[in-house]
Amino acid sequence: MSKVLKSVCIVVLLVMSLGVLSSCTTSRSNVADSSLKDLSATLTNADVFNQKLTIETGKMDGKPGWPKYVPANFTIPANRTVELTIISYDDGTAPLPVGSPWNKVWGGDPTYNLVSGGTETVNGKTITSVNPNDVSHTFTVPGLLINIPIPAVPAGQKYVTVTYKFTVKKSGTYRWLCEAPCGSGSMGMGGAMNTFGWMTGYMEVK
Repeated sequence: MSKVLKSVCIVVLLVMSLGVLSSCTTSRSNVADSSLKDLSATLTNADVFNQKLTIETGKMDGKPGWPKYVPANFTIPANRTVELTIISYDDGTAPLPVGSPWNKVWGGDPTYNLVSGGTETVNGKTITSVNPNDVSHTFTVPGLLINIPIPAVPAGQKYVTVTYKFTVKKSGTYRWLCEAPCGSGSMGMGGAMNTFGWMTGYMEVK
């Protein structure tokens, strides 16, 4: 093989090697970029703490006439966005009296400045209140000035999905309760309404 031919072969091999190296570098760069994007998405999703509650009917929990939040006691983090999802299976109403404030969405009240956010959706639609005659329950935390009205399940549906996004700025144990007269007795304030583990419990913020 002549010296000229050998030189040409060496040049060709060098060019091919550089192309492979360039391809590998580009491929690794793309993989790295993709990994960073995935990590970023994971971190973004991790910023929201998800807590789910279910409202069972008396028929579901084996005690007719006694609706129930499950779980009644739970813990959420302080200074972090919380998305509270409440799935209600109760199609019964507990109409509120005229002038009652419990049909309105509360959250982020500057009085105590303990909560920010306070946005509620019902089946994906943002709301600020529920018709007083359509209210089934509420999830109310007096110590934080939070109120989440829960509408009765409409005819033809199995449940309603309520979400509420908020951030609590102060650790502590806060009692929650239902302010709709969904219990027993002539005023609807007995039974499950005033029994811990049913329509009242504790939300711990750590």
